[in-house]
Amino acid sequence: PTPLPTPLTTQQPTHSTTSLSTPRDILGIIYTATNGNRWNQNDKWLTSANHCTWYGVYACNTDGEVTTLLLRYNNVAGTFPKELGYLSKLTKLDFRDNSLRGSIVSEIGQLTNLEILYLYENAFTGSIPSELGLLTGLRYLYLYDNTLSGP
Repeated sequence: PTPLPTPLTTQQPTHSTTSLSTPRDILGIIYTATNGNRWNQNDKWLTSANHCTWYGVYACNTDGEVTTLLLRYNNVAGTFPKELGYLSKLTKLDFRDNSLRGSIVSEIGQLTNLEILYLYENAFTGSIPSELGLLTGLRYLYLYDNTLSGP
């Protein structure tokens, strides 16, 4: 008789930060870390709809990479995950007037295309990350009404 073929072993996909391949994955992590199910508006998030149509994702480039993320005044709470730094095409990030807490992650320095960063009126604490100095194209930076320290 002919021997049966050896079954292929399958591995479940892992979601380590190095294997994040899509903006959709990264947005999903942000949603989970910031209690997205409790946001005032979270239309289409984590559905099969194109992530560029999710509430607050105001612009994507032709490759589907997020360039503008605006979730201001939206009851966004929790902490920023370090994966935020993987949205490398962001030019505008606006999370003003929410309930974000903890430190501003140093990975924000990876957003080298960022021109506008509004994180004011939250509950961030700790030091202002020195990595913000890597954002040489940054034109507007508003961090007031948090409990931050630094130069």
